[in-house]
Amino acid sequence: MTVKAISATILLGVIPLNVYQLPDGGYKVDPIGVMNAADKKGNALTRFINGKSPLALPFKGYNFTQAESVPVEGNAQFIKPIPIPLATAYWLYEVSKGNLKAQALVQASMAESIERRADVAFTIKRTEFEYNLRFGKSFESVMFENRQEVIERRLPGDDLYLPEGIN
Repeated sequence: MTVKAISATILLGVIPLNVYQLPDGGYKVDPIGVMNAADKKGNALTRFINGKSPLALPFKGYNFTQAESVPVEGNAQFIKPIPIPLATAYWLYEVSKGNLKAQALVQASMAESIERRADVAFTIKRTEFEYNLRFGKSFESVMFENRQEVIERRLPGDDLYLPEGIN
């Protein structure tokens, strides 16, 4: 008898992320969703693991092709999810590289982590929908603040040199 992982999609504000509960009760996440959350594609996560960042050190030697394939309930396919600490290290790395979406994601996640514990301390009950709304507002606030900073620093002629969409 094969024991399978259970799949769910959670929202980080409006950003979907597939998570898996493994037969041992632990959680892992979809690597493509982790990259998509930071607007990255392809082998960005592999490059991070194989790179020189101190954030990648705990994951040296992690190999996606050799990672254990896990069957998922209600799905004929096998998955190769990654540990949550790898996902968060990757997002922090992206922050260090100036990725504003990763910065907003990390800041909103940290704020929510503290707010959830404060809610428990003060016996405040919120729904998951409310937490997603709050996360989304926090995320958008960071994105807006970063955008405002760029706009305020613009000089005449910057649109000739900056990438399309940054103006």
